[in-house]
Amino acid sequence: MPKSTTTFFLAFISFCSNAQKPGLTLEKIGLKYLQREVSYIPTKTFTSLSYNGSDSLSNYRSRYSSVKSFYISKAEVTNREYREFVYYIRDSTAHSLLAHFTSANTIDWSQKINWDDKQLAGMMISMENNYSGKKEIDPEKITWTINYFGHPETISVYPDTLTWIRDFKFSYNEPLVKKYFAHEEYDNYPVVGINIKQAMAFCEWKTGQVMRSLKTKDTSIQVQVELPTNAEWESAAFEDRDSTLLSTKGKVYHYNFGNIIDGNRVTIKSYKDDGYFYTSPVKSYKAGLYGLYDMKGNVAEWTLTSMEEVMNAEVKAGRQKSLFVAKGGGWNSTPFYLQAGACQFLPANEAHSYIGFRYVVHVKNK
Repeated sequence: MPKSTTTFFLAFISFCSNAQKPGLTLEKIGLKYLQREVSYIPTKTFTSLSYNGSDSLSNYRSRYSSVKSFYISKAEVTNREYREFVYYIRDSTAHSLLAHFTSANTIDWSQKINWDDKQLAGMMISMENNYSGKKEIDPEKITWTINYFGHPETISVYPDTLTWIRDFKFSYNEPLVKKYFAHEEYDNYPVVGINIKQAMAFCEWKTGQVMRSLKTKDTSIQVQVELPTNAEWESAAFEDRDSTLLSTKGKVYHYNFGNIIDGNRVTIKSYKDDGYFYTSPVKSYKAGLYGLYDMKGNVAEWTLTSMEEVMNAEVKAGRQKSLFVAKGGGWNSTPFYLQAGACQFLPANEAHSYIGFRYVVHVKNK
């Protein structure tokens, strides 16, 4: 069978499988609320890492990938969702320092936190570093210990809000530094300033929250919330027809992405032409076939896949992965990175105003 025919056949089978329903649904195990937040992606085989055009970092080859069914969040994680995670850690740390425990030695959430209590002084910004004169919690003290590919690592989970200044050398973005993550005005905007370790921490926390809300007597059921792999992310974006030709005059843009400059160095699309200069609230544009929003543009999204895995390079034992794949492009991206098969490679500890994440959910029996 010719290669083109094989590819079409596999794509047809994958498309048809969309009508299939998962056997063990989130609703069946008492997670109806979570089922509303995610979309089901069926098992499929497809061509991964396929893109049009070229970029200095695009020296990797397409390949066939097979991905088992999973759920993926319909939208990028928002400031409101991530703030809930940060506040959980902040408050649980305070309760622990104040010895607010039940008889079962679990945190007693019913007790009120007195933030002026001297026992919480270790959570506060030291007086020599506090320029406001007010008692304030030190974001660096809001920490979580993650399992970083087999290595425990304690990290600060608070977003790096200074990315709004570092990413823009000649712009006045101080209001975004102060308001973007903290103010309710930006509740439904995607959280940014998050490195991959912080995204992993959120997923670990959400796994715990989901498992505690399970309403099934079957103790063999395990629900795992994680970042998607590159193949999983592309499987969810598989229905999009990729093209870098998005630049006709008078076009109504369906994604939030960056400038387009033609061969004569003339700008034919500016940042704000799609309706937003920076990020947009999630679900601002029409959803795709699986009910997913912003798989192209708005913010690029972290995956668990390293550059070495994409390049098929061998990773020596004991050596930690350092560069990871981000997918989908962001509000500042060229059309090239809006393609599902295109990859951006970013250091694990790097955070930017154009990178966020979404999560996948796996339901399985132990």
